[in-house]
Amino acid sequence: MGSCLTCFKSPPNATVNNVEAIDGMVTGPETAITDTEAAIHETDDLLAASPTRVTSLGSERKSGSFRKTPGLLNGNINALPDGGSLPGKDLATQISDNDLNKLFEEYKDGQEDAILSEGIERLCCDLGYKPDDFAILVLAWRLDASQMCQFTKSEFIQGLQQMNAASIDDIKLRLEQIVEKLKTDSEEFKLLYRFTFRFGLEPGHRILSLDMAISLWRLVFTVHTPDILPRWLHFLEQHQNIRGIPKDTWNMFLNFVETCDITQYDDTEAWPSLFDDFVEYEQERLKQAGLKGESEGGDGGVEGSEEATAGVGVLEDDNNNS
Repeated sequence: MGSCLTCFKSPPNATVNNVEAIDGMVTGPETAITDTEAAIHETDDLLAASPTRVTSLGSERKSGSFRKTPGLLNGNINALPDGGSLPGKDLATQISDNDLNKLFEEYKDGQEDAILSEGIERLCCDLGYKPDDFAILVLAWRLDASQMCQFTKSEFIQGLQQMNAASIDDIKLRLEQIVEKLKTDSEEFKLLYRFTFRFGLEPGHRILSLDMAISLWRLVFTVHTPDILPRWLHFLEQHQNIRGIPKDTWNMFLNFVETCDITQYDDTEAWPSLFDDFVEYEQERLKQAGLKGESEGGDGGVEGSEEATAGVGVLEDDNNNS
């Protein structure tokens, strides 16, 4: 969030003004889509209807899935992992508006009735986090913040009431609990994922700038990073003709990383065209890597075969770490 997530703010040349982004690709000059305009085919569905596939990039999927921890938090973010509860607090306790108002006043801006960049930085420092830490994104989500670098008074007070937190220590403990819950609860993560798109939008826009989308994808997948994510982000960074990410592309990416096998990808199915471009790019990259491995293996014989095998192994390691 600026200096409180301002590191996610788009540079002046990375906005979607004067371009029309369809599935993230620029097709020609057009005025940026605003919140007052109808979005064609836009959906809030995170798991859009598509055939189920097993995720694969030539290696077994090892991350990006939710670990199952029976009974963790018992589905209650106010419960501690050991089965206890926040000292002196429970869900039935009504937090004093006076306490929350005092906490708000500690961080509010001198001119505006809101907590702005400087106040958010101080709040992050008191919580023990950097402004661009995953936990601060989670805090913004639980406060239902409407935009970056700002917590309005109503967002701050009502959000903390919902979190059952009235002090810095309370907030720290709640955030730790929620982050742990997000590691195992796919439905909660989907809500955070959907929020993250809206949170990153510039006021009046319906499309995330590419730089913002890349930063937010890195951030939101902190607790369980899909294997395919580094390759996806590398692809986006290599293609400067991509000017923005619309909501459908953002939402369907979560389904894509959970279900798609690029070795059996069918570009006639209902994926955004940007995914088609990515799969084509990745398949070509893997093909070239394989050819390079073969050329480095020698002309034959036992020694040549062993060198070839070693070369492919190194390439696979490089690919997995890319």
